[in-house]
Amino acid sequence: MVMLDKPKRRAAQSSVPAFDPVERVTVTEQVYRRLKDGLMTGRFAPGQKVAIRGLADALGASPMPIREALHRLQAEGAIEITQTGRIRIVSLTLEQLRDVRDARMALEGMLGERAAARVTSDDMAEIVAAYEAMETSVGSGDREGYLASNFAFHRRIYFVADCRITQRVVESLWLLMGPCFFLLTPDGSHLARSMEAHRAIRDALAAGDGPAARAAVCDDIMQAAASLSLLLAKTKEG
Repeated sequence: MVMLDKPKRRAAQSSVPAFDPVERVTVTEQVYRRLKDGLMTGRFAPGQKVAIRGLADALGASPMPIREALHRLQAEGAIEITQTGRIRIVSLTLEQLRDVRDARMALEGMLGERAAARVTSDDMAEIVAAYEAMETSVGSGDREGYLASNFAFHRRIYFVADCRITQRVVESLWLLMGPCFFLLTPDGSHLARSMEAHRAIRDALAAGDGPAARAAVCDDIMQAAASLSLLLAKTKEG
């Protein structure tokens, strides 16, 4: 081994290329991610009013990063901020629900099909674990647990598909749909149909059957949209 003398060693160290400094995740970014995940996992209901002080207390943050995160979510169409400063979660109309449904079927169906061609045994272990967590939550009536594991199930599948741009678009649709899922969890018949669709997705992925995975993902989306359409129609009539 050739040993460097001190001058040469210093020269070698100074030859390291320049890099931008490592960025730390800001409090605002952390708040934004928490609220975004909360919306996608159905922890908020459509039309629910939220207060900056209440969110600040819940997240252990000051009002300023809460406001900044909320303005980002407003730009993404997930929340509404009125001229008087009132904040509420967006409620979809029937027409908007159909638009989101069609976009989800096209994009998430494609991601499901691609995932079937890429899924590994380690991926399947995580997907099966999320499926089983959903099943347990349905059996125990754990609404929050079901919604969290449902999101984890789909997110893992779409991660496996490895289409990052499409995945970001899908997450923007889940920002709108997540609160709607909150409305469906008390419906036992919907949950039973949903679990059938999830079982079909799981089995298609395990078999590496892309078309079957796409069909099962689309069926899951259709089931949810149909149940929500009935619910929104009744709410409109009332």
